[in-house]
Amino acid sequence: MRILKSYIIFLFVVMTMVFVSCGQKPRRDEALALYNKGVELREAKQNEDAAKAFNEALVAIERSDTNNVETKELKAETEDRLGEIYWLQGLFEDALELHQDASALFRELHEQNYLMKSLRNAGRAAASMNNINDAEYYYNEALIIAKSLKDNAFIADLYLDLSRDIYMTNENFDKVITFVNQALEGGADHDQCHLLLGLAYYYLEDDANAIVYLNEAVKSDKAGARMSAYQTLSLIYQLRGDYQKALEYHELFNENMIVADCQHRSEELRRIKNESDLKMQENSLKARQKVRTLYFAGVLGVLVIALVITIILLRQRTLRSQLESEKTKNQFEAALKKNKVYVTALALTEQITASTLDFQLDNDSWDDFMNLINLIYNDLNNKLIAKYPSLTQEDLKICSLTRLGFSNQVIAILMNTQTASYARRKSRIKQEKMNGNEDARSFEEIIEEI
Repeated sequence: MRILKSYIIFLFVVMTMVFVSCGQKPRRDEALALYNKGVELREAKQNEDAAKAFNEALVAIERSDTNNVETKELKAETEDRLGEIYWLQGLFEDALELHQDASALFRELHEQNYLMKSLRNAGRAAASMNNINDAEYYYNEALIIAKSLKDNAFIADLYLDLSRDIYMTNENFDKVITFVNQALEGGADHDQCHLLLGLAYYYLEDDANAIVYLNEAVKSDKAGARMSAYQTLSLIYQLRGDYQKALEYHELFNENMIVADCQHRSEELRRIKNESDLKMQENSLKARQKVRTLYFAGVLGVLVIALVITIILLRQRTLRSQLESEKTKNQFEAALKKNKVYVTALALTEQITASTLDFQLDNDSWDDFMNLINLIYNDLNNKLIAKYPSLTQEDLKICSLTRLGFSNQVIAILMNTQTASYARRKSRIKQEKMNGNEDARSFEEIIEEI
């Protein structure tokens, strides 16, 4: 009887192990299918759907044999891909966590090529969070592997990453020039290289070389790169006193801003249309509703573009007036446009990328910025303090940036906070420190009318 009982238990255990082991492969196959689906969606720039597929793949992986080498490799590749999408969506902390886990798995599996790429992705995410030391560590680790693999193209890209995210942020402009030239020789993105060289020479006050490289950068087919180059050229010629030339470059900057905005709207509308086509295959009624949504989205896009163009034209008219009649004020404005806080804010307004998100603002830059705001806007901050004595220096920074017309998103990044947190903070300043309960005006109206 005891032998029979032992045999039954043994048979049950064996059958359980066989059942579990048979169930692992279908789940891994399911995860692989979801991963491949995510890759296809990512290539089609349907990032939200791709992220959903990658997340579902990770769930399937967790239900399979996670000790299996193939499963570990699939998990690492899925996490690295998902991290890239999170980074594009601004979820930098989540992206970094995914890339770190992927790197650990690739290291365990001795997958040097994949490890090199995941380390670079981790560096990019860390740089976007202003963790410059961590970013430099990840980039250098990737560089060591790239050199061991003799992957010259990847080495060149890493030189460009280090120059943009580390040395430019640390204001080591000589090193930026050295590394970008090496990147350029290795075949890295010429547009980014020329733009970085132009900016580095600009900050070194070598206008002659800056103009040469910025004029190369304006040949780019990317409106964002052209915008940055035109803006810097405009600042250079303002400081030289050549206001006519400065105005010409400012107008070119405005034209490229419109092009960049139209391109962005076009991509967004294309994404919405692709989603509508998928729904049409499933349900014709939902498809018709989606078409209506697409129509209203298109109308809204046109209205937003019209608003942007109107704002640009108004700013252009203001600039003409300032260049013609306000010579003294122009001197202060020229100084402001070279101030690091202002330049950083403009770069963020033009295009939020890994390079524009990587900045460090010291107290001297902020002090200079606040003094210039007072000079340009008739003692603005002192008037604010006189009227609202409980305002802090951080509050005054927000007021000054608001007075210049920067968006909530840009100000939130400069103040090192989330956009939603900044909106709540701005509301508290108005309610608690500016007699918000008695003043029906918006926060912007209050600042504008001081």
